[in-house]
Amino acid sequence: LLFGPFAFIGPGHRGVEVVKGRVTGTVFPEGWYFYNSITKDIVVFDTRTHTDEADADAASNDQQDVKVKVAVTYRINPDAVAEILRTIGREEDVKTKIIDPQVQESVKAATAKHNIEEMLDKRVEIKQQIFDDLSLRLAKYGAVLQEVALKDIGFSEEFEKAIEHKVIAEQQRQQAQFEADATVKRAEAKAKEQELLKQTLTVELLQRLALEKWNGVLPVYMGGGAPVPFLNISP
Repeated sequence: LLFGPFAFIGPGHRGVEVVKGRVTGTVFPEGWYFYNSITKDIVVFDTRTHTDEADADAASNDQQDVKVKVAVTYRINPDAVAEILRTIGREEDVKTKIIDPQVQESVKAATAKHNIEEMLDKRVEIKQQIFDDLSLRLAKYGAVLQEVALKDIGFSEEFEKAIEHKVIAEQQRQQAQFEADATVKRAEAKAKEQELLKQTLTVELLQRLALEKWNGVLPVYMGGGAPVPFLNISP
């Protein structure tokens, strides 16, 4: 904060000395300072941690549109504030000129390494790729990347519908397979039951089963020589 010829550099801040419009390279740490406000200026930078969110339009390596939402945590390197002021501008310029565009480029570089279906299962890998690439990019401009959070990956409406149809088709396939397997198992069980029954049936057992179901009425007419039913008695 500047109060006439006095400047206060608060905790987590640095002040860069500017004399007659020229960055001298002198950096003031936290504290109170007296300076000639006619010929000098002190530009203050906040070097504490910041978190910004960004939406990036990117594409997969199979040319499908992807929308990625990330949260980027970073800070300005206190040792780089004089060079930042000289080459980039003030603190607010760091975000608009460096952080925002470099986030876009890092996201595009990461998504271009994967086809669209891989992105559903490789969020951790994509997040790490964004972090590694963005960390190098920001370091060149005096910013220190601390964390990247991959908050969302969105796809085109057409792709989301295709995924939905694929999921439904897979569910139907699994249901059909389940029913087919159940039918086979029932048939196998029935065949085993019949085979076991076949092995245990005897003539006497068949007669006994028939007698259990007989209503006790003999046929009105029987051909000559025909045995009495179930009793095997010839007239």
